[in-house]
Amino acid sequence: MNFENYIIKIGIFIFILVVGYFVSIFVDLFLNRLEKIAEKTKNKLDDIFINAIKVPLKIIIILFFLYLGFYLTLPIQYINLVENAIKFIFILILTYTSVKILDKLFDLYVKPIIEKTDTKLDDHLAKPLKKILKILLYLLGILTALSSIGYDITTILAGLGIGGLAVALALQDTIKNFIAGLLILADKPFIIGHWVKISDIEGIVEEIGIRSTRIRSFDETLYIIPNSKLLEEVIENLSVRDRRRVLFTIGLTYDTPPEKIKRAKEIILKIIEEHKATLPPYRVHFIEYGDWSLNLRVEYFVRNMGFDYYLNAIEEINLKIKEELEKEGIEIAFPTYTIKVDKYDT
Repeated sequence: MNFENYIIKIGIFIFILVVGYFVSIFVDLFLNRLEKIAEKTKNKLDDIFINAIKVPLKIIIILFFLYLGFYLTLPIQYINLVENAIKFIFILILTYTSVKILDKLFDLYVKPIIEKTDTKLDDHLAKPLKKILKILLYLLGILTALSSIGYDITTILAGLGIGGLAVALALQDTIKNFIAGLLILADKPFIIGHWVKISDIEGIVEEIGIRSTRIRSFDETLYIIPNSKLLEEVIENLSVRDRRRVLFTIGLTYDTPPEKIKRAKEIILKIIEEHKATLPPYRVHFIEYGDWSLNLRVEYFVRNMGFDYYLNAIEEINLKIKEELEKEGIEIAFPTYTIKVDKYDT
């Protein structure tokens, strides 16, 4: 090739690229106008489609004119290489566009349906499901692109099968936790915000994930528990109770006469029954002669309206009991010991 022909081919190549550039600008302006029209329609599909193809279409136009420029200027032995490169990039662009459209369609149609359902299972599964679909689309696109340029994808798939088996073995615990997470979400032994006790861990459930569950204890420690471990433990859900039990003993001094013991029982029972936070059964019984007191067993329940509500109710009842017993002259016992000293003549 002489120098003059070389310059001519470079000029043709540049001219074709310039034409392609202006064509892409024209198409971009046309799509912008279509986008404004689409915004005025009630249907959102046209908005999604136009928004998704804007950038990829410009790249495809440039690729077409790039291929045309190479085809008219390069020697024939290089054309096949250029064609393969253009096909590979073209399929990847289509794959990217498909993933983008899928992403928008998922948010537009699937997400609102999930948000309206009562169950939380689909809420937790939606995000991982969308990721899996996108990964599968990308994988399909890459395999198609490789196949289009002559690669034997059966060999690749066989390799992926062996590799997949190795990955599955390595991720055995992760898969087990994933399945356990699905079972927890479906069975719902607890939900976010519940107060639970699992083995020696007690606190509020902050997050139920696909792999693990996060529990914040009352001393602000965050526990991250693998879901498979949760299924092996006894789970106490303290939030689902409608009431919380209160059980304690009040000791009266040994010199308290039977009449005053009966009066103490009446006072305590009346205070408990009249308090707005309490629920039956109410039990006050003289149950035993203690080491230094006559013991009354007191039992009642408090409405489950939060831990602070529970503590405040107990405090109010305890203070009222002390006040009323003191008014009646009924003494609450404290530990006392009688020491007998024998005197011997020496």
